[in-house]
Amino acid sequence: MLQLVYFCVPPTLAFLLAGRNRKTKRPAVFAWAEWMAYAVTIILVTMIIFIPFQRVSWHVTWDSKPYLAYGTLAAVFAVGLGVFFGEASHRLKQRLGIGVSVAEGRQGRRCWTQIAVHLPLFVLIFLSSSYHWALSNYGNISFEEMIFHINMPLRGTANSFIEDFTLNAALPAVVIFAAAQVLCRFPSGRVYRVTAEKRPDLNMQVFPVRLPALLATAGMLLWFGALFVSADQSFFISGFFLNQLRQSSLIEEEYVDPGTVALRFPEQKRNLIWVYIESGETSSQDVANGGFFEDNYIPEMTQIAKANVSFSQSELIEGAAVAPACGWTIAGLVAQTAGLPLKLYTQEDGISGVDNSMSLYEAFMPGATALGDILEEAGYHNVFLAGSDFEFGGRSQFFTQHGGYEILDYCYAVDEGIIEPDYYVNWGFEDQKLYALAKETLLKLAQDDQPFQLSLLTVDTHTPEGYICPLCPDTYDNEFANVLACSSKQVSDFIEWCSEQPFYENTTIVVTGDHSSMVSGFYGEHEYNKYGGETERKVYNAFIHAVVEPAQEKNRRFTTLDFFPTALASIGVEIEGNRLGLGTNLFSERETLAEEYGYDRLFEELGRKSVFYNEKILFPSLTGQTR
Repeated sequence: MLQLVYFCVPPTLAFLLAGRNRKTKRPAVFAWAEWMAYAVTIILVTMIIFIPFQRVSWHVTWDSKPYLAYGTLAAVFAVGLGVFFGEASHRLKQRLGIGVSVAEGRQGRRCWTQIAVHLPLFVLIFLSSSYHWALSNYGNISFEEMIFHINMPLRGTANSFIEDFTLNAALPAVVIFAAAQVLCRFPSGRVYRVTAEKRPDLNMQVFPVRLPALLATAGMLLWFGALFVSADQSFFISGFFLNQLRQSSLIEEEYVDPGTVALRFPEQKRNLIWVYIESGETSSQDVANGGFFEDNYIPEMTQIAKANVSFSQSELIEGAAVAPACGWTIAGLVAQTAGLPLKLYTQEDGISGVDNSMSLYEAFMPGATALGDILEEAGYHNVFLAGSDFEFGGRSQFFTQHGGYEILDYCYAVDEGIIEPDYYVNWGFEDQKLYALAKETLLKLAQDDQPFQLSLLTVDTHTPEGYICPLCPDTYDNEFANVLACSSKQVSDFIEWCSEQPFYENTTIVVTGDHSSMVSGFYGEHEYNKYGGETERKVYNAFIHAVVEPAQEKNRRFTTLDFFPTALASIGVEIEGNRLGLGTNLFSERETLAEEYGYDRLFEELGRKSVFYNEKILFPSLTGQTR
């Protein structure tokens, strides 16, 4: 809305100041079209000239002086530019005697014909606006992730995302398409031409605009081609479909079924608290600690990593790489608790297409054995807390079916009167309330003799810019930087609180990011490459109060798949062979798959189709297999 005020209102004022409503014999439609041309030109020129200002202060809050200074300067400039354009145009037309003639022309096409002709245009506009919206809100997403969420129900999605997509992607396409229909039919049967008294050779049709069919078709094909190439570079679309035609046996050869592995728990079973930090990555630190910035936006998390076990790619604090099909929330949770990617596509006989909403199947990855399954069998009480509707992305289905988790999410908080029924911010409720609920839940769990595993997923650092809560500082000019600082402080305070409780003596805390951040532009030239493990963008990890020492903590090559057996090892579970799923116990001396194969080959193989994965993990009921 603020952009609309700054860039659309000034041209309107300029139009009036330039005397555009002087008496004239021009038809009203042409006067309107002329004004539109002025407005669009002024808006484009102003935005191009002020791009440097926009990059500096576009994400600054409403109260910020740089934002107001930028907007005011842009508005004044647009008004001046509008006056100049208006007066120059008016004097030029007077000198040349330019006017508009109206002649009868052929009637417009039938309505259904117009719609058929303009439908490809609507699709292109919609795809272009959607692509721009995706890049603006998600700096790094894969085509696999896009397909997954398209197949999932909208329930649980943040209202702001739906509204933003509607306003900035869907609505522009609808408005432009509707305007095209109106312009083609009104005024029907009239042609407007520009003529000049002193230039007899000047006689050209200006409205309605008609392009030769061949030229229009060629233009739309070029448009689509350019859009596809750009989207392919951003989302790796062609690679996704090519991978469905290529098979890999890596999962079949390397997968270790946790249900067949000997697991030995300590005599006194330890509690496990697992905090998943939304988009938590080590890149948010300062350069000296392994990040990208002059300032360390997560100083408390850095100190936690230094004071405890934090596996790293180097001597600094650089966490885990993200393998294909592990790079969004539910996929990241599946990777870290089951040691498996969340692969989407299958082309077996009788099973084709994409169906990760699991609408055709009764179970979510029924062939997998996850952390929750193991702990439930060992007598643990599993609980998962989230500040959003946990149905989103199939999260509730996965965790209730793999470990019988008790889900305490946004819906639970409303039902129990923890928050008001009409309370809804960001994705549900903020992390401040989530940690308060976690403390209350932990005190209740600690009263029972049963060992427990409590997991919680934060949300304030979610793309596109995070959520500013009352606890957030105003230290940095960038809003997301302040959200990161707030998230770091909150998780540190939570861990400190846990360390002061009686249950802490027999408890291990794991803190990891669910995946790398999708915030667009924040990490500058270090944009995340999902398909190369050597990328500098890595997921944070810290194992606090673990009962085992690592054989090698630094200079490792590993992915978030390895957190599954590593978390079990951190609470004293002895794992036969030190491998579960596709993950390796990082506390052990055994090589990870990333160290054994190298990132390039591992990621290439994981990206390909796996018949074993489809038949044994996703759809065992259709092939006579059960977990």
